[in-house]
Amino acid sequence: MHVQVLTVASAFHDLRAEWLQLLSQIPLQSVFYTPDWQENWWQHFGNGRQLYLLTVRSDDGALQGLAPLMLDTAGATPPRLGFIGDLELCDYFDVLIAPAHQQAVAQALVPYFGSELGEESELWLTNFTRHSPVSAVLRDGLIKQGLSVDMEEIETCPAIALPANWEAYLALLRGKDRHEMRRKIRRAESAARLDYTVTSDTAHLDDDLERFFGLHRMSREHTKRGFMTAEKAAFFRDMAHRLWLQGWLELAFLHADGVVVAGLCCFTYGTTYAAYNAAYHPEYGHLSAGIVLFANRIHSAITRGFTCFDFLRGNEPYKYRFGATDQPLYQLLARSTCLLPGACR
Repeated sequence: MHVQVLTVASAFHDLRAEWLQLLSQIPLQSVFYTPDWQENWWQHFGNGRQLYLLTVRSDDGALQGLAPLMLDTAGATPPRLGFIGDLELCDYFDVLIAPAHQQAVAQALVPYFGSELGEESELWLTNFTRHSPVSAVLRDGLIKQGLSVDMEEIETCPAIALPANWEAYLALLRGKDRHEMRRKIRRAESAARLDYTVTSDTAHLDDDLERFFGLHRMSREHTKRGFMTAEKAAFFRDMAHRLWLQGWLELAFLHADGVVVAGLCCFTYGTTYAAYNAAYHPEYGHLSAGIVLFANRIHSAITRGFTCFDFLRGNEPYKYRFGATDQPLYQLLARSTCLLPGACR
């Protein structure tokens, strides 16, 4: 196996076909792992950071591993080598390794990490799942390399394992939760004329994005109202156009008597339907608009054959009332023992 470090942004484009082919072999696929997502993030927020795309190739030149990393020298002390992205906008990160070559790729990457970190920087890998090669093979290799390694569970992405049909899904819910969801849908349907729309034309994408941003700006929740800054809106708009062209994004809206009362930005990648971001009209809380729209999207995902509905990060109670179960996320911090208090003096 041969490791190469790519430090120029054109590498996202140059590697795209191989990157996606490698990703297709990974059991847990996510839009966050794609070159489209990561290149867009880098274009908007990469300033002041150093790109480190680590490729691992077998002797025949085939890409068997990819570690999409960056070195942050301005925002962390000591400097940190970590995944491309940030925790506000990105839910999953990982090192991508072809399952048949995990051990060989790890053996090639670990010495690089050991030599690159030296005594003045840290390796900080976060938001990876229990199935990640970080926990499966890289962690032990880093320890054998003589680094201090701490790994802990930090977060959860609740998700529903979707059955084949809606009735089977309803049967999975607790009786109280099933009753409450049906009651709220019936109440909303009796209070207003409900319509569901999904952006279906590129020409309407920008208008629908503005509609979605407008719901954010109307929110009474400070976290939602303050989330969609001009900088994030620019990222969001470019991200939506990129993913839309690949068929990986849906903007769904609930209308009550012609008024947009809720919006969901969702990802459709592989066999997973993921709810990335939601926004609501503050004057229509009595309609339980968010619950009604989520139920509609779960129904749509089941009908179209998706096998997982991922609520992404956060343990908000409503996710579990829809039948979600926790999918833990972990972080790993590796550093030279000389960075530990009292060491190497």
